[in-house]
Amino acid sequence: MKLILLSIFYILNLTGLDHKDLSSSHAIYVSVLEVKQGSIMVKVFANDLEDAIFNHAQQRYDLVSGDCSKGKALITNYFRSHLAIKIDGKEQQYSYLSCEVNDISLWLTFEFISPVTWKEVEITADYLMELFPTQSNVVSITYQTEKRMFRLTKGAITETIKF
Repeated sequence: MKLILLSIFYILNLTGLDHKDLSSSHAIYVSVLEVKQGSIMVKVFANDLEDAIFNHAQQRYDLVSGDCSKGKALITNYFRSHLAIKIDGKEQQYSYLSCEVNDISLWLTFEFISPVTWKEVEITADYLMELFPTQSNVVSITYQTEKRMFRLTKGAITETIKF
């Protein structure tokens, strides 16, 4: 499934479309969320995140044309309201690390201080769902040599995985 979603991002990037050419009503509402020890990577469509941040903070910021790192506070505040990760019952505090623009998508990286061992990981990720009811957030969790994947939707925003 991850390969399919990454392929979608790749194909969209190959079209050469400027992100401004895509309206907020494009057909695919999907993101990829990757969690590893100490890092979180979120891959989203730039225009969707711009709209969500505007809805959340009433502040418009062009994440693609400008330096997306200058939107650090807006991005961080938005995700802290819509993404929670608990490891063994303890909520992980994460901070913004970087933002990479890939044509119409953004690859955001956050970091957290990871416990050495994980028995249970709970992810709640409802970002973008407040604006796009068909949004799917595909989650990949890698712990040591194990990898688990699942999909979160508006009807199921939380999943718990045991290792």
